[in-house]
Amino acid sequence: MSTSLAARARAVAHKLVARARDAAADRIDDFVARRTQAQPLRELAQLLPTRKPLPPMRGFAIAPDFALVLAKLIAGERPKLVVETGSGVSTLVIGYALEQLGAGGRVVALEHDRAYAAQTRALIRDHGLDAFAHVADAPLEPIVVNGEPHRWYATRALDGIAAIDLVVDDGPPRRVGPMLRYASLHQFAPKLAADATFVLDVIGTEEPGVLARWRDELPDFEQERVASKKGHVIVRRRRREPAAV
Repeated sequence: MSTSLAARARAVAHKLVARARDAAADRIDDFVARRTQAQPLRELAQLLPTRKPLPPMRGFAIAPDFALVLAKLIAGERPKLVVETGSGVSTLVIGYALEQLGAGGRVVALEHDRAYAAQTRALIRDHGLDAFAHVADAPLEPIVVNGEPHRWYATRALDGIAAIDLVVDDGPPRRVGPMLRYASLHQFAPKLAADATFVLDVIGTEEPGVLARWRDELPDFEQERVASKKGHVIVRRRRREPAAV
């Protein structure tokens, strides 16, 4: 076999192995979801009725237990402005929760993938949530944070946005590059309302390092780890005690 044929054969074999691995991961995810996510899914349906069924909450989508957390968080904190990194079924959940409040709130979802942004916009229209949800094209671009080069969503997507009440950080996905979520809190901090909530969804291998750096570099914020299928952390500004008289 020639060198070029051998290289092509290895490439094909690599793709087949990757597909098999992804298929196995999907089957495991479905099995775990059926065992652990059925109750949150039922509770979500009771708390947040939808006009049409939501897309499946598996794979890269948010898990049902985190969707329930978002619905309850929005019901309790009543945000006017929500900004999300990434888009998809989470955008619909947030949109429906804001609609249910009846207070004119909206969510802006930053999406780096134009094709995926178009899919989410179609879902928003299909669910009748155009008045509550908007997807902004925000390709990943170079950015400097603390003197270090990083990549993050195009910051122009946040022009004119301030006093954000809730941030749902669910991207960029790890598969498009390392340490892409590190810049997030640094970029959002100046735009947050005084009592805002920032939620980091999916705690994988990189996120503990990101959270550790945030603790060191942004000491005005405190973190609360919450158990869920994929893990999430709630970040808020520390409450300052009033000065003694």
